[in-house]
Amino acid sequence: MSLSFHIDFNGQCQEAFEFYAASLQGTIGAMLQVKDSPISQSYPSDWQHKIVHGNISIQGVELAGADVKPEQYQKPKGFYLLLGLNTEDSVKSAFSQLSAGGEVIFPPQKTFWSPCFAIVIDRFGAPWKVNCGT
Repeated sequence: MSLSFHIDFNGQCQEAFEFYAASLQGTIGAMLQVKDSPISQSYPSDWQHKIVHGNISIQGVELAGADVKPEQYQKPKGFYLLLGLNTEDSVKSAFSQLSAGGEVIFPPQKTFWSPCFAIVIDRFGAPWKVNCGT
């Protein structure tokens, strides 16, 4: 059995996964494009290079994703991706990367449970909580 997370993207899945790979030392697995799938005939030519299924491993956790048509896209809500890191510097570094072009909800700071914790919605609309400690 396995458990992973799946996020819909507004046409930016490949860009997001490439960003996560570079920023969070993730490893991209599959990046299946619409043009290589049975649904390709029902999509316009400018959508053929969008991702119908992709996955990336970040710190040993799989994140899957796909692009959805703009009229079907909804911003993620009701959850956060929780990235646990070992040092305050690593939290600040990850936060710096994820907040570029995104929305800062809670800048890195000490909390009663962590020496460094932050919340950000990245430029792709994915919500992150970044935590130092166990």
